[in-house]
Amino acid sequence: MKPAHSNIKLTADYLNYQDNPLWIRIANYAIDDADTIIPFSKKIAQTEDWSEDFTKAAIQEYKRFVYLCCISENGASPSIVVDKVWHMHLLYTTEYWKNFCPNILQRELHHFPNVGGIIDYNKHQDWYLETLILYIRVFEQNPPAKFWRIPPELKSFLKPEQEAPAKNSFHFPPVEAYYLLIIVPFLLSWMLFGSLPIPDLPLLQYLVLFIPLILIISWVTARYNKHHLQPNIAKIPQYNRYELAWLTGGYNNAFLLLVNDLEESNWIKIIDTKGAFKEKFFSLSISRTEAFNDRYLMHSQSLFECFNQLPQSSKFNLNQLNLALSTYLNAICRVKTASKKPQSPVFFLFMAVLVMMIWFFPTEETGGFAILLLSIFFVISFCFMIPWIFLSTDQEMMAREIKKQAVFLNGINTLNQKAIIINQFNGISDTSFFKKVGNYFGDHQACGARQPDNTGCGC
Repeated sequence: MKPAHSNIKLTADYLNYQDNPLWIRIANYAIDDADTIIPFSKKIAQTEDWSEDFTKAAIQEYKRFVYLCCISENGASPSIVVDKVWHMHLLYTTEYWKNFCPNILQRELHHFPNVGGIIDYNKHQDWYLETLILYIRVFEQNPPAKFWRIPPELKSFLKPEQEAPAKNSFHFPPVEAYYLLIIVPFLLSWMLFGSLPIPDLPLLQYLVLFIPLILIISWVTARYNKHHLQPNIAKIPQYNRYELAWLTGGYNNAFLLLVNDLEESNWIKIIDTKGAFKEKFFSLSISRTEAFNDRYLMHSQSLFECFNQLPQSSKFNLNQLNLALSTYLNAICRVKTASKKPQSPVFFLFMAVLVMMIWFFPTEETGGFAILLLSIFFVISFCFMIPWIFLSTDQEMMAREIKKQAVFLNGINTLNQKAIIINQFNGISDTSFFKKVGNYFGDHQACGARQPDNTGCGC
Protein backbone atom coordinates (compact mmCIF):
# COMPACT_ATOMS: atom_id res chain seq x y z
CA MET A 1 0.00 0.00 0.00
CA LYS A 2 1.29 3.43 -0.86
CA PRO A 3 2.28 5.74 1.99
CA ALA A 4 -0.05 8.56 3.09
CA HIS A 5 0.35 11.91 1.41
CA SER A 6 1.86 13.35 4.61
CA ASN A 7 4.91 11.11 4.06
CA ILE A 8 5.83 12.46 0.63
CA LYS A 9 9.59 13.10 0.60
CA LEU A 10 11.30 15.13 -2.10
CA THR A 11 14.85 16.36 -2.43
CA ALA A 12 15.70 20.05 -2.76
CA ASP A 13 16.62 19.43 -6.41
CA TYR A 14 13.08 18.27 -7.15
CA LEU A 15 11.44 21.12 -5.23
CA ASN A 16 13.62 23.71 -6.96
CA TYR A 17 12.08 22.55 -10.22
CA GLN A 18 13.06 25.52 -12.41
CA ASP A 19 16.73 24.58 -12.10
CA ASN A 20 16.14 20.84 -12.37
CA PRO A 21 17.48 19.38 -15.67
CA LEU A 22 14.44 17.10 -15.94
CA TRP A 23 11.99 20.00 -15.78
CA ILE A 24 14.08 22.08 -18.18
CA ARG A 25 13.90 19.26 -20.74
CA ILE A 26 10.14 18.85 -20.22
CA ALA A 27 9.46 22.61 -20.35
CA ASN A 28 11.44 23.01 -23.57
CA TYR A 29 9.94 19.92 -25.19
CA ALA A 30 8.01 20.86 -28.36
CA ILE A 31 5.03 18.53 -28.46
CA ASP A 32 4.04 19.81 -31.92
CA ASP A 33 5.89 18.53 -34.97
CA ALA A 34 6.36 21.44 -37.36
CA ASP A 35 6.46 19.08 -40.36
CA THR A 36 3.01 17.55 -39.79
CA ILE A 37 -0.13 18.90 -41.47
CA ILE A 38 -2.17 18.66 -38.25
CA PRO A 39 0.13 19.13 -35.22
CA PHE A 40 -0.61 17.60 -31.85
CA SER A 41 -2.15 20.72 -30.27
CA LYS A 42 -4.49 21.28 -33.22
CA LYS A 43 -5.46 17.60 -33.26
CA ILE A 44 -6.49 17.49 -29.60
CA ALA A 45 -8.20 20.89 -29.86
CA GLN A 46 -10.36 19.57 -32.71
CA THR A 47 -11.02 16.25 -30.99
CA GLU A 48 -12.04 17.76 -27.65
CA ASP A 49 -13.52 21.01 -29.01
CA TRP A 50 -11.05 23.11 -27.02
CA SER A 51 -10.03 26.69 -27.73
CA GLU A 52 -6.43 27.45 -28.69
CA ASP A 53 -5.66 29.13 -25.37
CA PHE A 54 -7.28 26.32 -23.37
CA THR A 55 -5.26 23.72 -25.33
CA LYS A 56 -1.94 25.49 -24.72
CA ALA A 57 -2.65 25.74 -21.00
CA ALA A 58 -3.79 22.10 -20.85
CA ILE A 59 -0.52 20.96 -22.46
CA GLN A 60 1.39 22.99 -19.88
CA GLU A 61 -0.53 21.24 -17.08
CA TYR A 62 0.26 17.91 -18.73
CA LYS A 63 3.98 18.76 -18.62
CA ARG A 64 3.69 19.58 -14.92
CA PHE A 65 1.86 16.30 -14.33
CA VAL A 66 4.60 14.36 -16.14
CA TYR A 67 7.22 16.03 -13.95
CA LEU A 68 5.32 15.00 -10.81
CA CYS A 69 5.07 11.44 -12.12
CA CYS A 70 8.84 11.28 -12.49
CA ILE A 71 9.86 12.79 -9.15
CA SER A 72 7.32 11.08 -6.89
CA GLU A 73 7.92 7.56 -5.65
CA ASN A 74 4.17 6.93 -5.86
CA GLY A 75 3.72 8.45 -9.30
CA ALA A 76 0.81 10.84 -9.88
CA SER A 77 -2.87 10.77 -10.81
CA PRO A 78 -4.07 13.01 -13.67
CA SER A 79 -7.19 15.14 -13.88
CA ILE A 80 -9.75 14.47 -16.62
CA VAL A 81 -8.32 17.22 -18.86
CA VAL A 82 -4.70 16.18 -18.29
CA ASP A 83 -5.62 12.55 -18.91
CA LYS A 84 -7.07 13.50 -22.30
CA VAL A 85 -3.76 15.15 -23.28
CA TRP A 86 -1.85 12.10 -22.06
CA HIS A 87 -4.06 9.72 -24.04
CA MET A 88 -3.61 11.77 -27.20
CA HIS A 89 0.17 11.82 -26.66
CA LEU A 90 0.18 8.04 -26.28
CA LEU A 91 -1.48 7.72 -29.69
CA TYR A 92 1.66 9.26 -31.20
CA THR A 93 3.44 6.02 -30.34
CA THR A 94 6.71 6.62 -32.18
CA GLU A 95 7.15 10.12 -30.79
CA TYR A 96 6.11 9.09 -27.26
CA TRP A 97 8.21 5.91 -26.92
CA LYS A 98 11.15 6.69 -29.21
CA ASN A 99 11.72 10.35 -28.31
CA PHE A 100 9.75 11.69 -25.35
CA CYS A 101 10.40 8.86 -22.87
CA PRO A 102 14.06 8.03 -23.65
CA ASN A 103 15.32 11.53 -24.50
CA ILE A 104 13.16 13.92 -22.44
CA LEU A 105 12.13 11.86 -19.39
CA GLN A 106 15.01 9.40 -19.70
CA ARG A 107 12.68 6.70 -18.38
CA GLU A 108 9.49 4.92 -19.43
CA LEU A 109 6.18 6.40 -18.29
CA HIS A 110 3.33 3.93 -18.55
CA HIS A 111 -0.40 4.52 -18.22
CA PHE A 112 -1.98 2.12 -15.71
CA PRO A 113 -5.80 1.80 -15.39
CA ASN A 114 -7.50 1.38 -12.01
CA VAL A 115 -8.08 -2.09 -10.63
CA GLY A 116 -11.79 -1.38 -10.19
CA GLY A 117 -14.44 -1.36 -7.48
CA ILE A 118 -15.64 1.20 -4.96
CA ILE A 119 -12.66 0.51 -2.67
CA ASP A 120 -10.25 1.21 -5.50
CA TYR A 121 -12.24 4.34 -6.32
CA ASN A 122 -11.54 5.64 -2.80
CA LYS A 123 -7.84 4.77 -3.16
CA HIS A 124 -7.77 6.65 -6.45
CA GLN A 125 -9.29 9.70 -4.75
CA ASP A 126 -6.54 9.58 -2.12
CA TRP A 127 -3.89 9.24 -4.81
CA TYR A 128 -5.37 12.18 -6.69
CA LEU A 129 -5.35 14.27 -3.49
CA GLU A 130 -1.70 13.34 -2.99
CA THR A 131 -0.94 14.56 -6.53
CA LEU A 132 -2.57 17.93 -5.89
CA ILE A 133 -0.69 18.39 -2.61
CA LEU A 134 2.53 17.56 -4.43
CA TYR A 135 1.58 20.06 -7.14
CA ILE A 136 1.21 22.84 -4.56
CA ARG A 137 4.50 21.96 -2.85
CA VAL A 138 6.54 21.80 -6.04
CA PHE A 139 5.05 24.60 -8.14
CA GLU A 140 4.13 26.79 -5.15
CA GLN A 141 0.69 27.62 -6.50
CA ASN A 142 -2.78 26.13 -6.48
CA PRO A 143 -3.75 23.76 -9.31
CA PRO A 144 -5.87 25.76 -11.81
CA ALA A 145 -9.52 24.80 -11.34
CA LYS A 146 -10.03 24.85 -15.12
CA PHE A 147 -7.86 21.77 -15.45
CA TRP A 148 -7.94 20.08 -12.02
CA ARG A 149 -10.95 19.09 -9.95
CA ILE A 150 -10.33 20.54 -6.47
CA PRO A 151 -11.71 18.17 -3.77
CA PRO A 152 -12.87 19.63 -0.44
CA GLU A 153 -10.07 17.75 1.37
CA LEU A 154 -7.50 19.97 -0.38
CA LYS A 155 -8.84 23.18 1.17
CA SER A 156 -6.38 23.21 4.07
CA PHE A 157 -3.43 22.91 1.65
CA LEU A 158 -4.47 25.67 -0.79
CA LYS A 159 -2.62 28.95 -0.99
CA PRO A 160 -4.74 31.56 0.85
CA GLU A 161 -4.61 34.14 -1.92
CA GLN A 162 -6.18 31.70 -4.39
CA GLU A 163 -8.57 29.84 -2.14
CA ALA A 164 -11.62 31.83 -3.24
CA PRO A 165 -11.93 33.73 -6.54
CA ALA A 166 -12.62 37.41 -6.04
CA LYS A 167 -15.55 37.39 -8.45
CA ASN A 168 -17.45 35.01 -6.17
CA SER A 169 -16.78 36.96 -2.98
CA PHE A 170 -20.04 38.95 -3.10
CA HIS A 171 -21.61 39.27 0.33
CA PHE A 172 -25.20 40.33 0.71
CA PRO A 173 -25.89 43.17 3.17
CA PRO A 174 -28.62 42.95 5.80
CA VAL A 175 -32.18 42.90 4.48
CA GLU A 176 -32.79 46.45 5.71
CA ALA A 177 -30.05 47.77 3.39
CA TYR A 178 -32.14 46.96 0.32
CA TYR A 179 -34.81 49.42 1.36
CA LEU A 180 -32.18 52.18 1.30
CA LEU A 181 -31.64 51.59 -2.43
CA ILE A 182 -35.03 53.08 -3.14
CA ILE A 183 -33.65 56.48 -2.06
CA VAL A 184 -30.99 56.56 -4.80
CA PRO A 185 -33.31 57.35 -7.77
CA PHE A 186 -35.03 60.06 -5.75
CA LEU A 187 -31.70 61.71 -4.97
CA LEU A 188 -30.65 61.43 -8.62
CA SER A 189 -33.89 63.05 -9.78
CA TRP A 190 -33.59 65.87 -7.25
CA MET A 191 -29.95 66.56 -8.22
CA LEU A 192 -30.74 66.69 -11.96
CA PHE A 193 -33.87 68.83 -11.79
CA GLY A 194 -33.24 70.86 -8.62
CA SER A 195 -36.57 69.88 -7.07
CA LEU A 196 -38.85 66.91 -6.59
CA PRO A 197 -42.48 68.04 -7.01
CA ILE A 198 -44.23 64.98 -5.65
CA PRO A 199 -46.78 63.89 -6.82
CA ASP A 200 -46.90 66.34 -9.77
CA LEU A 201 -43.84 65.09 -11.63
CA PRO A 202 -43.29 66.18 -15.23
CA LEU A 203 -42.92 63.40 -17.78
CA LEU A 204 -39.12 63.57 -18.14
CA GLN A 205 -38.53 63.58 -14.38
CA TYR A 206 -41.02 60.74 -14.00
CA LEU A 207 -38.97 58.60 -16.38
CA VAL A 208 -35.63 59.63 -14.82
CA LEU A 209 -36.99 58.60 -11.43
CA PHE A 210 -38.53 55.23 -12.27
CA ILE A 211 -36.19 53.81 -14.90
CA PRO A 212 -33.22 53.60 -12.47
CA LEU A 213 -35.57 52.41 -9.74
CA ILE A 214 -36.78 49.50 -11.84
CA LEU A 215 -33.25 48.59 -12.92
CA ILE A 216 -32.01 48.60 -9.32
CA ILE A 217 -34.81 46.39 -8.04
CA SER A 218 -34.45 44.04 -11.01
CA TRP A 219 -30.73 43.61 -10.30
CA VAL A 220 -31.29 43.11 -6.57
CA THR A 221 -33.98 40.51 -7.27
CA ALA A 222 -31.70 38.51 -9.58
CA ARG A 223 -28.77 38.61 -7.16
CA TYR A 224 -30.83 37.75 -4.13
CA ASN A 225 -32.69 34.97 -5.91
CA LYS A 226 -29.50 32.98 -6.61
CA HIS A 227 -27.63 33.94 -3.44
CA HIS A 228 -28.16 30.49 -1.89
CA LEU A 229 -26.60 28.88 -5.01
CA GLN A 230 -23.31 30.80 -4.73
CA PRO A 231 -21.42 27.83 -3.17
CA ASN A 232 -22.40 25.63 -6.12
CA ILE A 233 -21.75 28.38 -8.69
CA ALA A 234 -18.26 28.99 -7.29
CA LYS A 235 -17.38 25.30 -7.73
CA ILE A 236 -18.60 24.88 -11.33
CA PRO A 237 -15.04 24.34 -12.70
CA GLN A 238 -14.49 21.54 -10.17
CA TYR A 239 -17.54 19.43 -10.99
CA ASN A 240 -17.44 16.41 -13.30
CA ARG A 241 -20.03 16.14 -16.07
CA TYR A 242 -22.43 14.01 -13.98
CA GLU A 243 -22.32 16.52 -11.14
CA LEU A 244 -23.07 19.29 -13.63
CA ALA A 245 -26.04 17.32 -14.95
CA TRP A 246 -27.18 16.75 -11.36
CA LEU A 247 -27.05 20.48 -10.62
CA THR A 248 -29.17 21.38 -13.64
CA GLY A 249 -31.71 18.58 -13.34
CA GLY A 250 -31.08 16.37 -10.33
CA TYR A 251 -30.61 12.62 -10.21
CA ASN A 252 -32.79 11.88 -13.23
CA ASN A 253 -30.74 14.19 -15.44
CA ALA A 254 -27.49 12.58 -14.26
CA PHE A 255 -28.99 9.16 -15.04
CA LEU A 256 -30.09 10.40 -18.48
CA LEU A 257 -26.52 11.55 -19.17
CA LEU A 258 -25.15 8.19 -18.06
CA VAL A 259 -27.59 6.31 -20.35
CA ASN A 260 -26.43 8.58 -23.17
CA ASP A 261 -22.79 7.79 -22.40
CA LEU A 262 -23.46 4.04 -22.19
CA GLU A 263 -25.14 4.08 -25.59
CA GLU A 264 -22.46 6.25 -27.21
CA SER A 265 -19.73 3.98 -25.81
CA ASN A 266 -21.57 0.86 -27.05
CA TRP A 267 -22.03 -0.51 -23.55
CA ILE A 268 -25.78 -1.05 -24.05
CA LYS A 269 -28.06 -1.47 -27.05
CA ILE A 270 -31.82 -1.75 -27.60
CA ILE A 271 -33.05 -5.29 -28.23
CA ASP A 272 -36.80 -4.54 -28.29
CA THR A 273 -38.24 -1.83 -30.55
CA LYS A 274 -41.93 -2.42 -29.80
CA GLY A 275 -44.23 -0.64 -27.36
CA ALA A 276 -43.66 2.50 -25.29
CA PHE A 277 -40.06 3.43 -24.78
CA LYS A 278 -40.14 2.94 -21.02
CA GLU A 279 -41.16 -0.68 -21.73
CA LYS A 280 -38.29 -1.38 -24.13
CA PHE A 281 -35.49 -3.74 -23.19
CA PHE A 282 -31.73 -3.37 -23.44
CA SER A 283 -28.75 -5.69 -23.36
CA LEU A 284 -25.21 -5.27 -22.07
CA SER A 285 -23.00 -5.39 -25.15
CA ILE A 286 -19.50 -5.02 -23.66
CA SER A 287 -17.24 -7.57 -22.01
CA ARG A 288 -15.58 -7.16 -18.63
CA THR A 289 -12.14 -6.82 -20.24
CA GLU A 290 -13.33 -4.17 -22.70
CA ALA A 291 -15.08 -2.27 -19.91
CA PHE A 292 -12.01 -2.23 -17.67
CA ASN A 293 -9.93 -0.83 -20.54
CA ASP A 294 -12.49 1.89 -21.34
CA ARG A 295 -11.14 5.28 -20.26
CA TYR A 296 -14.07 7.19 -21.73
CA LEU A 297 -16.47 6.56 -18.84
CA MET A 298 -15.56 7.60 -15.31
CA HIS A 299 -14.37 4.70 -13.12
CA SER A 300 -15.51 2.17 -15.69
CA GLN A 301 -14.50 -0.73 -13.45
CA SER A 302 -16.92 0.30 -10.71
CA LEU A 303 -19.56 1.04 -13.33
CA PHE A 304 -19.33 -2.41 -14.85
CA GLU A 305 -19.58 -4.09 -11.45
CA CYS A 306 -22.93 -2.36 -10.91
CA PHE A 307 -24.33 -4.33 -13.84
CA ASN A 308 -24.02 -7.44 -11.68
CA GLN A 309 -27.14 -6.22 -9.88
CA LEU A 310 -29.25 -6.61 -13.04
CA PRO A 311 -31.62 -9.63 -13.08
CA GLN A 312 -30.36 -10.43 -16.58
CA SER A 313 -27.50 -8.70 -18.35
CA SER A 314 -28.96 -9.74 -21.70
CA LYS A 315 -32.41 -8.22 -21.08
CA PHE A 316 -33.27 -5.33 -18.78
CA ASN A 317 -35.41 -2.17 -18.85
CA LEU A 318 -34.71 1.41 -17.76
CA ASN A 319 -36.18 0.89 -14.29
CA GLN A 320 -33.86 -2.05 -13.65
CA LEU A 321 -30.91 -0.13 -15.09
CA ASN A 322 -31.73 2.84 -12.87
CA LEU A 323 -31.72 0.70 -9.72
CA ALA A 324 -28.47 -1.02 -10.72
CA LEU A 325 -26.61 2.22 -11.41
CA SER A 326 -27.93 4.30 -8.51
CA THR A 327 -24.99 3.37 -6.25
CA TYR A 328 -22.47 4.34 -8.93
CA LEU A 329 -24.23 7.62 -9.72
CA ASN A 330 -24.58 8.68 -6.11
CA ALA A 331 -20.85 8.01 -5.63
CA ILE A 332 -19.75 10.28 -8.50
CA CYS A 333 -22.50 12.93 -8.13
CA ARG A 334 -21.64 14.03 -4.61
CA VAL A 335 -23.09 17.54 -4.92
CA LYS A 336 -24.03 19.08 -1.62
CA THR A 337 -27.53 20.49 -1.36
CA ALA A 338 -27.60 24.28 -1.69
CA SER A 339 -28.56 26.41 1.27
CA LYS A 340 -32.22 27.20 1.77
CA LYS A 341 -33.67 29.61 -0.75
CA PRO A 342 -34.08 33.00 0.97
CA GLN A 343 -37.29 34.97 1.08
CA SER A 344 -36.59 38.01 -1.09
CA PRO A 345 -37.25 41.34 0.67
CA VAL A 346 -37.56 43.07 -2.71
CA PHE A 347 -41.18 41.91 -2.98
CA PHE A 348 -42.14 44.83 -0.75
CA LEU A 349 -40.06 47.20 -2.89
CA PHE A 350 -41.79 45.80 -5.95
CA MET A 351 -45.22 46.61 -4.48
CA ALA A 352 -44.03 50.07 -3.41
CA VAL A 353 -42.79 50.80 -6.95
CA LEU A 354 -46.14 49.80 -8.47
CA VAL A 355 -48.00 52.09 -6.08
CA MET A 356 -45.64 55.01 -6.79
CA MET A 357 -45.79 54.50 -10.57
CA ILE A 358 -49.57 54.84 -10.41
CA TRP A 359 -49.58 57.67 -7.84
CA PHE A 360 -46.94 59.79 -9.64
CA PHE A 361 -48.32 59.15 -13.14
CA PRO A 362 -48.13 62.42 -15.17
CA THR A 363 -51.81 62.58 -16.16
CA GLU A 364 -51.64 66.15 -17.47
CA GLU A 365 -49.22 65.30 -20.29
CA THR A 366 -51.40 63.58 -22.87
CA GLY A 367 -49.68 64.54 -26.14
CA GLY A 368 -48.85 61.96 -28.77
CA PHE A 369 -45.13 62.01 -28.00
CA ALA A 370 -45.78 61.71 -24.25
CA ILE A 371 -48.07 58.74 -24.78
CA LEU A 372 -45.43 57.08 -26.98
CA LEU A 373 -42.71 57.54 -24.34
CA LEU A 374 -44.96 56.26 -21.57
CA SER A 375 -45.99 53.25 -23.67
CA ILE A 376 -42.36 52.32 -24.31
CA PHE A 377 -41.58 52.83 -20.62
CA PHE A 378 -44.39 50.55 -19.43
CA VAL A 379 -43.51 47.82 -21.95
CA ILE A 380 -39.90 47.85 -20.75
CA SER A 381 -41.05 47.95 -17.13
CA PHE A 382 -43.29 44.94 -17.70
CA CYS A 383 -40.35 42.99 -19.19
CA PHE A 384 -38.27 43.75 -16.10
CA MET A 385 -41.16 42.84 -13.81
CA ILE A 386 -41.53 39.33 -15.23
CA PRO A 387 -38.48 37.95 -13.33
CA TRP A 388 -39.90 39.43 -10.10
CA ILE A 389 -43.17 37.57 -10.54
CA PHE A 390 -41.97 34.32 -12.09
CA LEU A 391 -38.75 33.42 -10.26
CA SER A 392 -36.45 30.88 -11.90
CA THR A 393 -35.98 27.42 -10.41
CA ASP A 394 -32.62 26.38 -9.00
CA GLN A 395 -32.03 24.10 -11.99
CA GLU A 396 -32.73 26.91 -14.48
CA MET A 397 -30.36 29.28 -12.68
CA MET A 398 -27.60 26.64 -12.50
CA ALA A 399 -28.04 25.86 -16.21
CA ARG A 400 -27.60 29.55 -17.06
CA GLU A 401 -24.50 29.83 -14.86
CA ILE A 402 -22.95 26.72 -16.41
CA LYS A 403 -23.67 28.07 -19.89
CA LYS A 404 -22.01 31.38 -18.96
CA GLN A 405 -18.91 29.48 -17.87
CA ALA A 406 -18.99 27.27 -20.96
CA VAL A 407 -15.18 27.08 -21.06
CA PHE A 408 -15.44 24.47 -18.32
CA LEU A 409 -17.51 22.30 -20.66
CA ASN A 410 -14.39 21.81 -22.77
CA GLY A 411 -13.87 18.56 -20.88
CA ILE A 412 -17.24 17.30 -22.13
CA ASN A 413 -16.92 14.86 -25.01
CA THR A 414 -20.03 15.11 -27.20
CA LEU A 415 -22.77 17.53 -28.22
CA ASN A 416 -25.36 15.29 -26.58
CA GLN A 417 -23.54 15.54 -23.26
CA LYS A 418 -23.43 19.33 -23.41
CA ALA A 419 -27.10 19.51 -24.39
CA ILE A 420 -28.21 17.19 -21.58
CA ILE A 421 -26.20 19.11 -18.98
CA ILE A 422 -27.56 22.50 -20.02
CA ASN A 423 -31.00 21.73 -21.49
CA GLN A 424 -31.76 18.26 -20.11
CA PHE A 425 -33.48 16.02 -22.68
CA ASN A 426 -35.13 18.94 -24.49
CA GLY A 427 -31.97 19.90 -26.36
CA ILE A 428 -30.32 16.61 -27.26
CA SER A 429 -29.71 15.88 -30.92
CA ASP A 430 -30.37 12.14 -31.25
CA THR A 431 -34.17 12.44 -31.28
CA SER A 432 -34.76 8.89 -32.42
CA PHE A 433 -33.36 7.57 -29.15
CA PHE A 434 -32.88 10.09 -26.38
CA LYS A 435 -35.94 12.27 -26.76
CA LYS A 436 -37.80 9.09 -25.95
CA VAL A 437 -35.56 8.60 -22.93
CA GLY A 438 -36.74 12.05 -21.88
CA ASN A 439 -40.31 10.80 -22.18
CA TYR A 440 -39.41 8.06 -19.73
CA PHE A 441 -38.86 10.73 -17.10
CA GLY A 442 -41.81 12.80 -18.29
CA ASP A 443 -44.16 9.84 -17.81
CA HIS A 444 -43.20 9.88 -14.15
CA GLN A 445 -44.33 13.54 -13.90
CA ALA A 446 -41.17 14.41 -11.98
CA CYS A 447 -39.14 17.60 -12.02
CA GLY A 448 -36.02 15.59 -12.77
CA ALA A 449 -34.57 16.31 -9.34
CA ARG A 450 -35.47 13.26 -7.28
CA GLN A 451 -33.17 10.48 -6.14
CA PRO A 452 -34.50 6.90 -6.11
CA ASP A 453 -35.10 7.11 -2.37
CA ASN A 454 -36.85 10.52 -2.72
CA THR A 455 -34.40 12.18 -0.38
CA GLY A 456 -34.37 15.51 -2.17
CA CYS A 457 -33.18 17.66 -5.04
CA GLY A 458 -29.73 17.89 -6.53
CA CYS A 459 -29.73 21.59 -5.75
